[in-house]
Amino acid sequence: MKTYIFSDPEHLAQLHIDHDRILDILNCVSGSTDTASLINAVYLIPGIHQTRGVYIRRWSDPGHFQTGRGNWKFTGVFPAPNGLPAQFRLIRMRLDTRNRYFPREERDSYGWHFTYKRPEDQLALLFAHELHHYRRYHLELHPGEGEHRANQWALNHIQGLGFQVTGYPVKRKRHKKRPFNLFHGRDPFTAFRSLKSGDRIDIRHDPRDVYTGQTALVIRPLRNNAKRLVIRTSDGKEWRWPVSWLTPPSGS
Repeated sequence: MKTYIFSDPEHLAQLHIDHDRILDILNCVSGSTDTASLINAVYLIPGIHQTRGVYIRRWSDPGHFQTGRGNWKFTGVFPAPNGLPAQFRLIRMRLDTRNRYFPREERDSYGWHFTYKRPEDQLALLFAHELHHYRRYHLELHPGEGEHRANQWALNHIQGLGFQVTGYPVKRKRHKKRPFNLFHGRDPFTAFRSLKSGDRIDIRHDPRDVYTGQTALVIRPLRNNAKRLVIRTSDGKEWRWPVSWLTPPSGS
C-alpha cells in the first residue's frame, strides 16, 4: 500500500497532525488486509462539509489518478505523483483541516450519526469505510454488504484499535402518505363510482352532437380521482368520456 498526501504546510499545521501520523493511522487500520494493489490519495483541505471518501472499483492507471468530475474535480490542482504503477486500486479521501471543530459530530449521507474526538479518529473511520469496499470488491471478503454494513464494520474495527469514535444509524421517521385527492374535498362524481363494467349510462352532452341522448356501455369502472369514464358508444367506438357530460345513474 502506498499513500500520497496532498496539502500545504499551513493547512497541515491547522490539523495538528503530520505525515508520519497519517501513515501510521492508515497502516494501523489496514492491518493484515492484503493492500498490495492499493494506493491512497489523502487531501487535507479546509471545508467542514467536504470531508468524504471514495473507493474506485475499477482498476486505475496514472492517467486516472486525478479527475475533473463531481466532488473530486479539485484533484486536478495537485499533480499526479511520479512512479505510479501501471494499474492499481485507488481510494481518495478528503479531510477538513480546521482542528477547532473537534470534537466533531456529523451525520453522513447514509443516515449515520458519528462523533469524533480528534482528527485522527475521523480519518480512521473514513479510511476504514473505504477499506471495507476495497475488501469487498477487490478481495471478495464482504459479499453483498453495502454502505450500512461498511459503516458498522468500520466503526467496530477502529473502536477495537482504540480510536475514539462513536456512531449509530439514525432511525428515519416514516410519514404516512395521505391519499391524493384531486378534488380537495367533496367528490362531485360519487354517483358514478358505483358503476360496473357492463352497466348502461346516458350521454347528456356531446360537443359534436353525435351521441347526445344516446345510451353507452361502461367498459371500466370510474377510477379514484378520475374525471373520465371509459365507455363504448352504439357504433362500437370506445371513449374516455368526461363524467360531467354524462347523466348520473338513476336513483342517484
